[in-house]
Amino acid sequence: MNVLLLEDEPDLSAVACEQIESRGHTVFPAFDIAHARSILEDGSIHIDILIADQKVPDGNGSHFAIETKGMPRGIKVVVVSGQLNSSDVEQLEAHGVNYYNKPSLYSDIVEALIRKHFPDGSDTLS
Repeated sequence: MNVLLLEDEPDLSAVACEQIESRGHTVFPAFDIAHARSILEDGSIHIDILIADQKVPDGNGSHFAIETKGMPRGIKVVVVSGQLNSSDVEQLEAHGVNYYNKPSLYSDIVEALIRKHFPDGSDTLS
């Protein structure tokens, strides 16, 4: 699976990338929404899963996750944050976006998404 990781804390991003890559997946790290958007718009990169932090320098990870989920590419999205308030949770639930609280094992989150959305084990969407 190709995973886009939107996480602005360099140390946490490095740990998350290591965890996810240890399971055989490819990670494209982004430290802000502008960079994440440029990765999504790169026609040579296919993204299966977006993991977004809530608070990033140029916006709100939940809003970006909801926006990305609405794209026709079928990217599976999840928000991982220690700063979700009840309004954020309601909005995520209303749009069917899964969320996890930090600290979490990113590799476990990816594997849970794969089991839920890619049960046949395929590594790309058809």
